[in-house]
Amino acid sequence: MKTIALWSFLILFAVPQRSDAQDLRKVIDVVGELEDSLRAKIKDETRERNGDVAALRAEVTELRRQLDHGREDQARHTKDTVVLQQATKPPAPAAGISDGFPTLKVGALAQVQTFGGQEQTTAAQDADPNYHSHWQRQLYVRRLRVLVGGNISRATSVFFESDAPNIGKVSANGAKLSGVSMYVQDAYVQHVFCPEAGLVAGLQLVGITRNSLQSAASLMALNYGTYSFVQTGPLDNSVGRDLGFNARGFLLDERLEYRAGAFSGKNLNMYSPLRYTVRVNYDFLDREKGFFYTGTTLGKGQILAVGGGVDLQGSYGGYAIDAMADMPLFDAGSATISASFSHLDGGGSATDSTFFTGQIPRQNILFAEAGYFLGQWGLQPFVKYEAQIVDAQVWKQVGATSPASLDLQNKLRTGRRYGGGLNYYLNGHGASFKVLYEHVLRNRLALDKTSWEPAGSNELSFQVQYFVY
Repeated sequence: MKTIALWSFLILFAVPQRSDAQDLRKVIDVVGELEDSLRAKIKDETRERNGDVAALRAEVTELRRQLDHGREDQARHTKDTVVLQQATKPPAPAAGISDGFPTLKVGALAQVQTFGGQEQTTAAQDADPNYHSHWQRQLYVRRLRVLVGGNISRATSVFFESDAPNIGKVSANGAKLSGVSMYVQDAYVQHVFCPEAGLVAGLQLVGITRNSLQSAASLMALNYGTYSFVQTGPLDNSVGRDLGFNARGFLLDERLEYRAGAFSGKNLNMYSPLRYTVRVNYDFLDREKGFFYTGTTLGKGQILAVGGGVDLQGSYGGYAIDAMADMPLFDAGSATISASFSHLDGGGSATDSTFFTGQIPRQNILFAEAGYFLGQWGLQPFVKYEAQIVDAQVWKQVGATSPASLDLQNKLRTGRRYGGGLNYYLNGHGASFKVLYEHVLRNRLALDKTSWEPAGSNELSFQVQYFVY
């Protein structure tokens, strides 16, 4: 407005003084036009300045957003780096309580089970019209375990597990195992030097098939395969556990896991040879880093894996291959399929035998199970198949005395199992109910005692599981 007043003053004194009112009005009109023009110009300049300010504010907001996003990425990268370092690098010399170590985790597993099984009769009993077969019944605690685990440092972890199995189970002579006898089942320490190399030392689960290395808490069926631990007794194992050292690491972008160990095995004296095992497992999808494999993820993972292993001590040799797929399938849920093939041979010859010759006859073991988890209802129907096919070529492995008796003894030791069941998960593996029906096919001596014949029986099991860790 000061500018307008100045222009008005100049115009008034620049125009010759007249008393004519019309001239004065013209002057006033000119001043008004100038004032309007100046106001419009000021308004346009103000609008432009406001636009420039708005654009500048938008640029500042975008820069702040990019800066915040960069900080989030950096935080995630830092977190991932710390986690990887904790899993792979040795601790710093002064690492201790200030770094969050040691840590301790305690858990428990309880499986209460009922079982009903038909008596496996002889040919003579079935031929007797006055003989009536019976159903065996059991009600017992299948597993009662306490689990303790933790980290001593970023790269060193420990695991301890005790078990009190088969509490209340009745033996063939009618004796009931009513007392609780808990023993150490797992006790090992694991140190990771780098992702490619680590060492597990102590009492640990040793196996060459996936099923024999699974966690009992995540099994899809009620139990492990019936023939998954055939070598446990002859090798002086405790439910597949052995004492020794196991090198373990991950190669090829941490998809190829290897385990190579030396264990105590069977000891006839202090000069007995050690037991050696090697296993490899390749994951095409999710990487499995835990020591125990899972039996089913219940839709929480995508596993596609193949593996194999070798188990050797003295004249005994075991070889296995396996595969597993566990992933979402259709909108309703996820599928789990697992299968393995094992070949075991205690060795020996017609003129020479060792301890294992008569303990582990040459045989092939087949295992397969498949299930579908319906996530909306927490239900998982499943089927399974198992076979133990004994095919000894050395007579001493099965106590035969002739080619004819060799074939007979092989047949009498051969069996198959067909099963199907339904699982109901209240809270994943933390709380579940499982039902399993199995038809057991076996071979037995015929009435003439010189030949064999097939026979079958049925089994029905129910299990309640509670697990926390």
